[in-house]
Amino acid sequence: MILRKLIMHNFGVYASTNQFEFQGKEPIVLIGGMNGRGKTTFLEAVLVGLYGSNSFAYTESKFKTYGQYLKSYVNKADGTNQTYIELEFSLDGSDEEVYLVHREWDGNTQRIREKIWVKKNGSDNSFLTENWPMFVENILPSALSNFFFFDGEKIAELAVENTNDQMKESIKSLLGISVLDQLNNDLGRIISRLSAASTEDQDLIYLEELRKKRDNAENDLKDVDDEIYRLEEKIDSLHIELEKKNAEYAIKGGDIVEQRHDLMKQRSHHMALVERYEDDLLEQAAGEMPLLLVKSLLADIEYQGKKEQSYKTSTMATKKVRTLYDDFVNKYPESKAAISKFVDFVQADNDAQKQEEVYGLSDNTLYQIHRLNTVELNECVNHVRLQMKRRDESYSKIDEIDNYLSVDIDEKALNRIFKRIKELEKEILTEEVNLTALQQKRTTLHGATMIAESEFSKAAEQILSSLESNDDDKRIVKYAHMAVEIIKRYRIRLQQNKAGILAKTMTDCYRKLAYKKHLIEEIQMDPVSLDLHYLNGNGDEVEKKKLSAGEKQLMVISLLWALAICSKKKLPVIIDTPLSRLDSIHREALITTYFPNASDQTIILSTDSEIDQKYYELMRPHIGDEFTLVYDDEHMKTSIKKGYLFEGK
Repeated sequence: MILRKLIMHNFGVYASTNQFEFQGKEPIVLIGGMNGRGKTTFLEAVLVGLYGSNSFAYTESKFKTYGQYLKSYVNKADGTNQTYIELEFSLDGSDEEVYLVHREWDGNTQRIREKIWVKKNGSDNSFLTENWPMFVENILPSALSNFFFFDGEKIAELAVENTNDQMKESIKSLLGISVLDQLNNDLGRIISRLSAASTEDQDLIYLEELRKKRDNAENDLKDVDDEIYRLEEKIDSLHIELEKKNAEYAIKGGDIVEQRHDLMKQRSHHMALVERYEDDLLEQAAGEMPLLLVKSLLADIEYQGKKEQSYKTSTMATKKVRTLYDDFVNKYPESKAAISKFVDFVQADNDAQKQEEVYGLSDNTLYQIHRLNTVELNECVNHVRLQMKRRDESYSKIDEIDNYLSVDIDEKALNRIFKRIKELEKEILTEEVNLTALQQKRTTLHGATMIAESEFSKAAEQILSSLESNDDDKRIVKYAHMAVEIIKRYRIRLQQNKAGILAKTMTDCYRKLAYKKHLIEEIQMDPVSLDLHYLNGNGDEVEKKKLSAGEKQLMVISLLWALAICSKKKLPVIIDTPLSRLDSIHREALITTYFPNASDQTIILSTDSEIDQKYYELMRPHIGDEFTLVYDDEHMKTSIKKGYLFEGK
């Protein structure tokens, strides 16, 4: 599929008629615009044009009905409230099969009704008009469209947790695995029809009964699973409403009403704390704290005291040396001359340290001054700062409480909200009890399904091996049963094979894009659950939470790229804001490696901060068409100009 033309009339920010025409030979279409200029609207226009109410843009929106969704996109600038989207594409890029789908609606009506018509090769086609959803699903199923048309801001979320159920089913469909389910269903209908016709063969009747028992058990299990899913969805929606009501209750002052007594107690508590902190600060002011004003003088006193103490110690040592000198000379008179020089040296050194006694500090006093300078004053400063911080926090809390207590509260409105909150809490409790009962029922049904499967398998093995081959119906039944069992095993093998091929392709794609080549050496996909696992060079799994936001985005892009390759579908790729979380190195990898090879037509919706002048020059050889979305601030509308945000080609 190659998009040829998109026309939007009064759609979103596109007032009047605006047309994109894609005629370039290179694969990249570059559409530039600042935020709010209509890039995402372009993507939604393509989705609505193709899928209408099946578009994931609508199903993921906040609107309850498709009509409300369409009405939200009506541009009223020209006063007509008439809106339409027209999308033209060819299946293979040639002129052999060219389709044009036109959707329009009137925003003046109370209930929006969409009109659609389709042309093939320029001629109206009533069959396609009536069956367009079925036709487009065969080209690109709507469930798979988010693999080809996606928002770069959102795709990183897909890599955070295990692959979600919707993506898993989409992967199966994209890789051709789900077709086996259809084949299995068709064979089941054949077996059921022929077994019913063989009324004389009690064994076949018994086997068909077991098959129906197994199928019924599986259907019952599926019904319960669906019911559990719906109930979980309902509980989630009730929790969301409850959360909103609780928030509304809090905004209107409900918490204050309930907490008034506690708030008064908290205020009294913080007032008492403030008084305690103030008393403590006064106590500090009466202690060492004033000495901080003369801290430099205290340092000088300590310095002078140490010099005086050193001189006293030296004098005492010199006296002791002289006393020992006399005893030593009497005992060893031949060493008098040498020892005399040493004693004179000691005396000279002592005289050089001579200090006039200023303070005459004792050793204990000097130690106290030293401790005061090095420990106690610092502790005092830290303690005072901490107490002042605590005091200020308490003052802030008191102000906050006073603001709460001064709020004007509408108690009637609060009572209505409070009543709804209690109703929601009761409903949630009831539904959670129902959910628990359903989960217990599921456990029982799962056991019954396993038993029914086992009974059927044993009976099938015994009965089918004894069937005569001369009866056509029996032979068909026999081989149909054999085919079902083969499909079951083949499905497992096929999924394993496809998962392995997809994982290997994804690894290759990731290694082409990633800057840190050895962070992840291999990507594996669980063949049963289809969950992704990232392994380093040692074979150890790398936790997804350790990947950066940019690396997670690269992972999902690699998965999307690998799916496109493995599916062998030639479909356009549309990427809205693709580079927002990536650094410069990974941006270059996407621009030079992914964009030119992602598809035969890759449409990039970008701001100037994503595709700047540097990246534009890197992309330029691969750009077939380029457009700029120009916003008229006065009339609040967007128009289309040829050429990118910078100088056009």
